[in-house]
Amino acid sequence: MSGQSKERAMKPFVVGASLLFFIGVVATVILPFYDEVMQRENANAKIKNYAIHSPEYRGRQVYIREGCHVCHTQFVRPVKADSSLGPVSVPEDYYHDYPHLLGTVRTGSDLTWVGTRWNEQWHRVHLRNPRQVFPGSTMPSYNYLSDQDTEDLIAYLMSLKPAPSTEGR
Repeated sequence: MSGQSKERAMKPFVVGASLLFFIGVVATVILPFYDEVMQRENANAKIKNYAIHSPEYRGRQVYIREGCHVCHTQFVRPVKADSSLGPVSVPEDYYHDYPHLLGTVRTGSDLTWVGTRWNEQWHRVHLRNPRQVFPGSTMPSYNYLSDQDTEDLIAYLMSLKPAPSTEGR
């Protein structure tokens, strides 16, 4: 078989692969913009629409700056392992999140509804010395944070809880 006929035999595969890739891009990137559910907020999103000068907003910035999202996720999956974490996450929960902090690896615990699990004092101790709370923890100490950054980060973590009424979920 000559080189030219091999190229012609590959053309349908290249065209087919390109077409499949294009369909995949349209289905995963473009179509969600036309999904009504993806374009509205729910009660959980409303309470996470932080004012720009609020402690929660500043704490979220600390969370991003310190790379907390690298080890912690912020979405509850519909699986048995997540059943004790709280309501399963839905797209509307993230309406105001930018950048999204869903995470991809759970080296640490999921923080979606962490505001319901611990109080401010617990977070203060945990941020300064994680091994005091969880012996063997791989989380680094954040004792170098300023008092303001620490309090803002705690305010952000405490705000991570479901809305009092989860109607519309």
